[in-house]
Amino acid sequence: MRLDALKHLADVVRAMARPGRIVVIGSSSLFASFPEIDVEGGPLEKTNDADFIVLPFDEQVGVMLHDTLGVDEEFHQRHGYYADILRPIGLEEMTPGWEERLVPLPGMEDLVFCLHPKDMAVCKLRAGRPKDIALLAGLIRNGMLDAVELRAHLRLTPMREVMILRSHQCLDQVREQAGLPPEMVRFPGTGSR
Repeated sequence: MRLDALKHLADVVRAMARPGRIVVIGSSSLFASFPEIDVEGGPLEKTNDADFIVLPFDEQVGVMLHDTLGVDEEFHQRHGYYADILRPIGLEEMTPGWEERLVPLPGMEDLVFCLHPKDMAVCKLRAGRPKDIALLAGLIRNGMLDAVELRAHLRLTPMREVMILRSHQCLDQVREQAGLPPEMVRFPGTGSR
């Protein structure tokens, strides 16, 4: 994903849905905080989607956007990138205060707001996919994310016990891939080595 691709997707959503606000919640949200990552070989080069929550949400509009901008649709085939249109129910699981930390997307400050990197990182820890772990480890290695702050932020996020354990195990994997010593981000009971 490139910054111009994210803006193109947002422009199409604006034209089709006339939303009050678009919230970008996936890795593409990093463009708002770190526009300098829009380089060839950057951490988002292999990302070809943006996760959007359109507010206010309307189910019919969401379906229309998905059918137009979703994976394998004509837009995706033509441009090589697509939008995942998500329902706002996922916002209920965010770390408290996430709305106050939203970062406006440069050039689209009136419409597009991206998760703060710590909030995006918590989402990635909850998902726990290998690509999420690799992304977070790279952000920590490059000084774009602080592992200690991330641990504290994760602990503030309301979760069921099973998700607490899983997300902290993922944080241990991030720490290992980033080359940090165990005491940097250890959470009791996660089996950190």
